[in-house]
Amino acid sequence: MGKIISRKLEIKKHTDACLDVYREQGVSAFIKTFNTQVLQNKVKFPMLEYSGKLLYESIPPEEQLEICDRIERLKTIGGNVIIGIILQLRLRDYFEQSLEKATEYISQADAWYVCDIIGERVFGFALLHHSLETIPEIKKRSGHLNNWLLRSLGAGIHYAIKKGLDKKSVKILFRILLSKANTRDKEIRQGIGWAAKTTAKFHPEIIAHFAAKINDDDIVDNWFRRKIDIGLKRNQLYK
Repeated sequence: MGKIISRKLEIKKHTDACLDVYREQGVSAFIKTFNTQVLQNKVKFPMLEYSGKLLYESIPPEEQLEICDRIERLKTIGGNVIIGIILQLRLRDYFEQSLEKATEYISQADAWYVCDIIGERVFGFALLHHSLETIPEIKKRSGHLNNWLLRSLGAGIHYAIKKGLDKKSVKILFRILLSKANTRDKEIRQGIGWAAKTTAKFHPEIIAHFAAKINDDDIVDNWFRRKIDIGLKRNQLYK
C-alpha cells in the first residue's frame, strides 16, 4: 500500500489531477491515474467519499457508470467506497438503475467488505431517504440466491436503522430478516444477524411484537436469537 492520505485538501489535489487527465485523455487514462493516485494509497473512507462526490460532480452522468464499471474491475477496497457514493448520489435521478447497479456489483463480490461498503451506502441510504420506494426493492432482492447480495441487504438495513429509520419501516424490514433467520450460510448470517441485532438495540418493542415467531425453532435458528439477545442487552446500555 502507498502513502497515507487523510486530509481533505490532499485528496482533492489528487482527485483534481485525475479529473484533469480525464478531460484531456479520456476514461482509460483517468482510470489508470486514479488507481495510482488514489486507490493504491491508504485513504480514509471519509476522504474516499469526498473524492467520489468530486467525481460525481465533474463527470457527466452518461459516463459515470462506465467509470464505476472500470473501478469495480480493479477490485480495490477503496473502489467500493467510490462506487457506493456515486450510486448513492445518482439515486435521486436514477433510482432503479442505481439499485440495479449496486445489485450487480455486490453479486460479483469476491470479499465480504464489498457487500458492506456498497450495501450501506446504496441500500442503506435509499432506505433512509426513500423508504417507501426502497422497501419493496429490498423485499424483492431478499429472494435472491446470491449470498453476497443477501449479506448486503442486512448491512443496508443495519445502516438505516442506526441512522434513524422510522419504526413502521423497521417493523416491515424485520419480517424480511425473519424470513432468513434459519439460513446456514455464514455470509447471510453475518448481514442478517447484524441487522437483527441493530433492530433489537434501537427497537426492543418490535422484538417483543415478534416474540412468538422469534422463539419458534421451526423458522428461527439459535444464531438469530443470539443476535437478538446481544441487541437487547445493548439497548439497556444505550438507554
